Amino acid sequence: MAKKKKAREDFIFLYSKKVRISKLVQSFTVIPSREVVKYLKNKEIYLPYYFHKALIRKNIAPAISIAEQHDKFSDEMRHRLKWFDQFTIFQLEKFAKGFNLQIDVDEYKKDFWDIIVRNRTELMIDNLEFVKLQNLTMKYAKEPQETYEELRSNLDEVYFEPPGYFDGSPLEEAKETLSNATTLNEIRELGDKYSVDIPRRINKSQLVDIVARKLEFNEEQKAELEKKSILEIERYAKRRQVDVSVELRKSDMIEYILLKMPEEIDERHQLSLKIFDGINIEEYLYNLKIVEISEKLKERNKKRMMVALVTFAALITLAFIVYLVYTQL
Repeated sequence: MAKKKKAREDFIFLYSKKVRISKLVQSFTVIPSREVVKYLKNKEIYLPYYFHKALIRKNIAPAISIAEQHDKFSDEMRHRLKWFDQFTIFQLEKFAKGFNLQIDVDEYKKDFWDIIVRNRTELMIDNLEFVKLQNLTMKYAKEPQETYEELRSNLDEVYFEPPGYFDGSPLEEAKETLSNATTLNEIRELGDKYSVDIPRRINKSQLVDIVARKLEFNEEQKAELEKKSILEIERYAKRRQVDVSVELRKSDMIEYILLKMPEEIDERHQLSLKIFDGINIEEYLYNLKIVEISEKLKERNKKRMMVALVTFAALITLAFIVYLVYTQL
């Protein structure tokens, strides 16, 4: 059953004071990530990596759109960008670094807190706790903003990979996107990120593991597979339409990394899984961006209207003065 969409809030009450949420989350951007981590861990709040991926994607998407309009990408890069909407965290960060696209830490934190504040009830955060966070904003208001690298390193303590996901994306989507939009060397870099040393060739045991994983074998079926020779396993896999070889290709390298990933589910993550399971964060952030643009346009039009009114009033005043001077001559 699909979750009912929550009505969008504009304000939150802190004690008896009515505070606009957009201003509150903007003020929280000065809080260093080390303090954010300390706060979330104290509350036992952990966040899925797809939360992080959505924040990065929203952050750099406008810059990519502008670059595409000005034809700044090679044919190969334009081909890769066909999968941009499905890019994993590794691909987004790699792309941003390769094209010197700065991930705006202020915007990242603002969006981060926007989602936290609007899901405060589910996360069991009392409104008054935001008053404590406001005190931190005063403490750190004059400190320089941290780098994205510092932010990323610290927040890793509260991010986790949900079952069925890899690098912030649904498993099958991640495998397809990585296969189509990365090079062999980049896949090896991805392996390094997860502390997986990818060999040039795999042995029989590793081949069995990969085939068993792809065919979702149980332990008994896997034991039967182990009785076969390498050549027999490759032929068997081919008959079952599993394309695998001891000579690792890109798709095999991805599967090899996945084999090394831990599959245990930490009980501390269960609450967040329940909360965020029904929330399309990508869609939410897209709508948030539309609201931001709309509000900026309203503010700009309001300022223009004020300028026009002031100018009009000045002209009327000037005309009246000219009239008085003229009538007295």
